[in-house]
Amino acid sequence: MQAQTASVTATLDTNAIMIGDQIGLNLKIKTPKETIVVWPVLRDTLAPHIEMIKAGKIDTIKQKNGFNFSRKLIISSYDSGKFAVPALPFKFYDKTTGKTYTATTNPMQLQVYTPLVDTAKPIKIIKNVEKVPYTFGEVFPWILLAIGILVILYFIIWYIRKRKQNKPLFTKKPKPKLPPDVLAIKKLEELKLSKIWQSGKLKQYYTGLTDIMREYFSDRYQFDAREMTSDEILKTLKNHKINKEALSKVRATLKMADLVKFAKAQPTPLENDTALYNCIDFVNETKPVPEPENSEDIENKDTGTQKTKED
Repeated sequence: MQAQTASVTATLDTNAIMIGDQIGLNLKIKTPKETIVVWPVLRDTLAPHIEMIKAGKIDTIKQKNGFNFSRKLIISSYDSGKFAVPALPFKFYDKTTGKTYTATTNPMQLQVYTPLVDTAKPIKIIKNVEKVPYTFGEVFPWILLAIGILVILYFIIWYIRKRKQNKPLFTKKPKPKLPPDVLAIKKLEELKLSKIWQSGKLKQYYTGLTDIMREYFSDRYQFDAREMTSDEILKTLKNHKINKEALSKVRATLKMADLVKFAKAQPTPLENDTALYNCIDFVNETKPVPEPENSEDIENKDTGTQKTKED
């Protein structure tokens, strides 16, 4: 159909289809060089019983005196009968004259047939069932489920093993153990502040004092002082490089402790304090001393310092 100097036409690939088949509705437009075309709004339903499946892209060809536009619409029908394909309106704007005009495509008829079915014959499969590959989105939830099941199984096994071994489910991380001398001095100071002997508990005081020292002997010199008598401890300590004064102090404390625990001796307040201070002196005099740096290391450090200053 011609509208002034612009024209639009529409054709069908065929005017007869079986129900549900898809065909093309081909649109072609010719416009002058200075004319702008406005395409109609295309909806899913072009007309009653006529459905638009897909709208193709607009192809443009530039000519000497204007433009040729073409576009293919895929349409179908899901009812049987004879249906009208409506005329589509297009608006044009002429930039030379400033006028706007409309042109429409030619109306057409589409015949839709229903396939004849012989009900006496068994139903046959038209096409084989196609296998569609699984997508990652479909598989991913199953992967998460499998991981979750494995985690649950792991914790069940872990729980059963803990119960069989009579171990607690959760344990605190042990704190780093203090050096023997630091731990002994700490406990001796705590015993001093407790003022046990001042309240008349002499046996408890000397038992606590010797227990602290037995633990120190065991950790410092690596022998089981906890299961030894005082004489056995003193005999073993003689095999280590301990000065006579320190050994004499700890001997006096151990002997006094034995008298209190086994002979019910009653030391004086001065003797009680002296026993504790003797233990403190022994620990301080026998604790490990860091080895001094050798002369080569000191010389290298001094040399490095001088070089840094010179730099």
